[in-house]
Order: sequence, then C-alpha cells, then structure tokens
Amino acid sequence: MASPAPDDHTTSFIEQTLARMAEAPPADGTLLARLWFHVQPHANQPLTAAHDNLHALIALLERNPVYIAALRDHLVALFAGKKSTRLLTEAGLLPYRAFGAEFRRRIAFKLLPPELDPSRLRDWLDALITPRDHAWIRTADPADWIRVCDLLELRQVFRRGEPGVLTSAISSLSHRIAAGGLDAELLRIDPALEEYDSPFLALHHEVDAWLRGASEDTRQIDVLLEQCDEALDRVRRRSEELGTSVELTLQSTRLSQQMTRMRSLIALADPATEAPHSLLARLFVELIEASNERHSVGSLIRDTAGRLARQITQFASQTGEHYVAEGWGALKKMFWTASGGGVIVAGMALLKTQVAALHLAPLQEALLVSLDYALGFVLIYLLHLTIATKQPAMTASLFARTLAEVRSQRAQQKLLNEFADKVWRSQAAAILGNMLFAFATAVLLSLALDAAGHTAIARDKAALLLAEIDPFGSAALFYAAVAGVGLFLAGIVSGYYDNQCVYHSIPERLQRLPLPQRLLGVGRWNTIVEALRPRWGGIAGNLFFGFYLGLVAAFGILAGLPLDIRHIAFSAANFGYAWQALEWQLAPAVVLTSIAGVVLIGLVNLTVSFSLAFYLALRATRTSRRDSGHLLLRGLAAILKAPFRWNGPSPREEPRPD
Repeated sequence: MASPAPDDHTTSFIEQTLARMAEAPPADGTLLARLWFHVQPHANQPLTAAHDNLHALIALLERNPVYIAALRDHLVALFAGKKSTRLLTEAGLLPYRAFGAEFRRRIAFKLLPPELDPSRLRDWLDALITPRDHAWIRTADPADWIRVCDLLELRQVFRRGEPGVLTSAISSLSHRIAAGGLDAELLRIDPALEEYDSPFLALHHEVDAWLRGASEDTRQIDVLLEQCDEALDRVRRRSEELGTSVELTLQSTRLSQQMTRMRSLIALADPATEAPHSLLARLFVELIEASNERHSVGSLIRDTAGRLARQITQFASQTGEHYVAEGWGALKKMFWTASGGGVIVAGMALLKTQVAALHLAPLQEALLVSLDYALGFVLIYLLHLTIATKQPAMTASLFARTLAEVRSQRAQQKLLNEFADKVWRSQAAAILGNMLFAFATAVLLSLALDAAGHTAIARDKAALLLAEIDPFGSAALFYAAVAGVGLFLAGIVSGYYDNQCVYHSIPERLQRLPLPQRLLGVGRWNTIVEALRPRWGGIAGNLFFGFYLGLVAAFGILAGLPLDIRHIAFSAANFGYAWQALEWQLAPAVVLTSIAGVVLIGLVNLTVSFSLAFYLALRATRTSRRDSGHLLLRGLAAILKAPFRWNGPSPREEPRPD
C-alpha cells in the first residue's frame, strides 16, 4: 500500500467511529453511514483520498480485532433489520416495466425525487451513496475490498441457512426465472420450451431443494443453468430467422442477467466455493454502479437503444449483402442499375420544380414534394434500381457484424482494407451511374421541353439551383449532412420493418384480408403479397426517406431554422436543368464549382450515413464506445486510401470474355 498517508484527522474520525461501534449495540445503520462518510472523498478532495482512507480503515482493522467484530456485527444487524431482497434481485438488472412506462417514471423522479423507504436496504444505499462514490469505488483496487471481506469474515454472514441474507434473494430469483422461461414471447419463438420439460422450471425445483438442504451440492444447478443458457441461445438464433421484438429482447436479456446474478449469489452461499470474497467484492461494485443508474434517464435510453440497434441492424446487415459489388460483372450491373436510378431521379427533380412553381401553401407543397420523393424512391426500389447513397447505411451493418468477431489488430485492419476496397468500387460505380444519367436525363428532358415550346425551369430558378449546390457560397455541405442523417434513418426504418414483417407474420395475415380477395381474387392477391414479402422493409425505408427529404425543408421554414437537404443525384439533375435553362452560358469557374459541389455533396452524404450506421452497428455488437470510435476512424481512413490501393480486380474477379 505505497500511497500517501491519509489526513490524520480522517484516520482519527474513522477510529472514533469504529470505537463507538464497539461500545454501542448494533442499531439502524447510523454508525455505518458515519463510517462511510469519513471514508468517502469530500468535495474539495481528489478521488484518491478515498483510496487512502480505505487503506487507513484496513490498517485499523488489522491492528484491532475488536473493531473487526464490531463492524461485522453492525453489518449483520443492517442486513437483518432491512429488506435486502430487492437490492440483490433487481439492482443492475433490467426493470419489468415497458420502456415507455419506465421512461416516464424516471422523468417524473427528475422533477420530483422518489420517496425513500428506510426499511429497504436498496433505498438506504441510494441515500448513502453519492455520485463521487461511484467514481472512486470503480477505480479502487479490488484487492482492498477483498481484504476487507477477509478481515470481517463475511463468508459466514452470507452462508446458506441462518442468518439467511441470500436465501430469500436466491429463492425469489428462481421463481422469477421460472416464470420468465414460460413467457409467451419465448414460447412463440421456441415451442420446445413448452412441449418438453422446461429447464427453467427444473432449475426452480432444484434451487428450492438446495435451499431446503435436500441437496448438498450445486452441480445439478450448474447443469440446469447451462441448459437455460442453451435455451436462450436457441431463442436468439431462431429470432434471426423468425424476427424479434423489443419485448423478446428485454425478456431474454433479463433472464440472462437474472441467471448470472443467481450464479453469483449461490456461489457466495455455497460452502464449497473457493475465493468467495472475490465474488462478493465484484457484487458490491456492481450494486454500487446500479445505484448510480437506478433513476438515470440516459442509461435507460442507452441500454434500450443498444438493444433496439441489435434488433434492427441484424436485418439491415442481411440487406447489406445486396449492396456489395465484387468483380467486373457486378460492378457493371451496379453502374447500370444506378444509371436507371439516375434517370428516375431526374424526373423526380423536374416534378419537384414544377410543384414549387405552383406556389402552394407550405404544407401542401411539402406534402406533394414528399409524395414525389417517396413514390419515386419506391419505384426505383421495386424496379431493382439503385440510389448510391443508400449503400453505406446497409453495408456498414453487414461489415460491423463481421468485424466485431475479429479481435486481433492485424486481422481487423485486413478486413477494414478489404471492406474499404469493396465499398469504394461499389460506390464509385453507383455514384457515376447516378450522377451521369441524372445529369444527362435532365439535359435531355430540358431540350425536349424546349423543342416543344416549354421550359423546364425559369432562368431565375436556374440561378437559384446553381447557388444551392455551391459548396463555398452556401450551406450546401451542411444540408448534405442533414440528408445523410436521413439516409441513415432510412436504413434503420428498413431494418425495423423487415424484422416486424417476419416477427408478426405480416404477409400471412395480409393474405387473409377478405376485401382484396374479393376485388382481385384469392390467387392474384396471394401472388401480389408473395411478391412483396421480401420488400416490405425496403418499401417502408424508401417511403420514410422520401417524406424525410420533403418535410425537413418545410419544417425548417415553419420553425425558422436553417434546415434543408442536398442529395448528390438531385444536385446533379438540378445542375443539368440549370445549365440548359441558362443556354449553356456559364463561366468555367461556375461549372467547375458546380461539379465540385455535386461531388462534395455526395461525399458528405456517404460519410455521414456510413459513419452513423457503422457506429450504431458496432455498438449493437456490444463493442465499447471507445473501440467503436477507433474502428470508425480506421474504417473512414481505409475508404479514403482505397482509390490509391486498388490495382484492378483480383484474378477471380476478371471479366469473362464475351
């Protein structure tokens, strides 16, 4: 313990409190609270002061066995006098309330703190622990806590039987696990849990027998816990095929947490367990962390968002497989499908300018523009054409799941480089197809309308369109980032509805609708539903993206906020319309600036959508926030270097001779 000596006054206060404990009979925990007050760091002290105070407490206990007996007696009285079951069975585990109810509850507690019940150990601990305590306890040496447990011989306090501190908690957990294992959501995914002997029920019976002393060891409990883990793994694997829900994810995660907590409590109560004080020290730190986040709104949002991300990115990654082009044949196909998308985008851009020329009320114009975008994107999707900027949001989820399974730095970098090469090739082909054909189609439509005696857009509108894609004289790149957020959210929506379609058997239920069957006939209606079965998520994502693009600008106008969108394909089409409307009379500098604007808008679209999707997908694989950030930066760097690293397709990707 080579650390600075604690303040002499603090050591004196700690010893005085221990002496009072030795003289006074165990009461309501007041002296324990006072002892904790002297150990914790005060407002003007660094966190390391608490570590020094803890060392001083250990030294006092080592020198005086009377203090050891007194402190242990007061701890036993605390557990005997307060209800500890909820602390041991709920702290640090998912709540049973739905997200909405728990969110409203925590918000209400921010406005008006909850009433604390002094008879419950969990509430007593919440009142005792301060936010600074969580920091110094987390950074304290675990050996110090283990030494305190060794000196106090806490194993005797937590043994099976009297005083029975853990007995009620273990029994409560076994009941909750048995009930959770028969949850309707789990049985729907894995009917075998109901058809055969449930390991969750068998676990409850075995734990009950062990607590009553009818069983001497915990080997059968360990076997049943493993069977329960296997059942949950089976549910998770089947949910990848049958879909999942937030409720199912919550239930399976809660069961897993409860079984982990039960393992810890049984190990503490089992006389055969080696090094139980190490387990006790870890449990203590875990309960302190849980106290810190018990009413935290941020932790609830982070946890729920992480579970929802795992649910969504699972299906987004499956979609991402269709957005990676390998080989010349695939790249050519990507180029031509993107070209088709560019043709339709040019028509959508023209229709949008015609709607704007009507000078409708803002809400009416926003609705018509949104329908233009949404129906156009759905048409592009149903025709199997491509919008380039949608690729990163899909491929990022696919890649993150692969990358998270690799741990070595070298293997990760190799995967990053391979992925970057594929993304760069695919994006280059798709962007060229979108840009060139959106621009060319816009020019051809303008010339056709001009030949027929009409104008696509007026000259003042053309000047405005050129100003909107100027990357240096306008907020075009910021608006491109806003569009990138929409691309990311469209991927989220697509993955979510793909999952909902599978989980809730939407196609099968649609086939039973009586009205379409009468209007179209049973066979024709079933054919339509089957054709759309794999496309519901894509349709929903494209509808969302279309309405996002159409409504963001309207919201900005109504709210007085600088909000708008810039998308590479629409920018290329608008450049074509503007150039033709100005009769090709543009200065070379304006042409170069416009081309640079279109390219930069595309880069921002791609970078923002990819970064958000890749980071979310990494977090969904339970990668830490720090590691996710590092992998994101390395991934972006690898993509930027990809054009300089590519020497043509690999031998297996060589085009076949015609």
